[in-house]
Amino acid sequence: MKTSLLSLAAALLLVSNVTFAAGPPNDRRADKESNYGYPKNYKVSAKERARYEAEQRKLAEQQRKMVEQQRKQAEQQRKLADRRDDRDFNFGYPKNHQVTPQERARWEAAQRNDRDRR
Repeated sequence: MKTSLLSLAAALLLVSNVTFAAGPPNDRRADKESNYGYPKNYKVSAKERARYEAEQRKLAEQQRKMVEQQRKQAEQQRKLADRRDDRDFNFGYPKNHQVTPQERARWEAAQRNDRDRR
């Protein structure tokens, strides 16, 4: 009986602390955004509303373009990495190329020379 009462009291204490610690939400930006960027008590004209909506569309378009550009760059990097992977394991030649002993020797010599320069 005592343990159940103590656990109930502890649970109530924890819940009340979390509730009071969070406090009321104080996000002024959310208040302004609900009235086209102005305080809630400000009367917004149709011209201001149109300006705000046009600005939001422009920002959304810029963000869409930026995301598209990032996607294209990632695709290009992936293609470049795939192209490198095709060549890396066949002495610098495409995977379907039959490497001759002379080509292999030339590649190995170039790798040795490259290491010596560092």
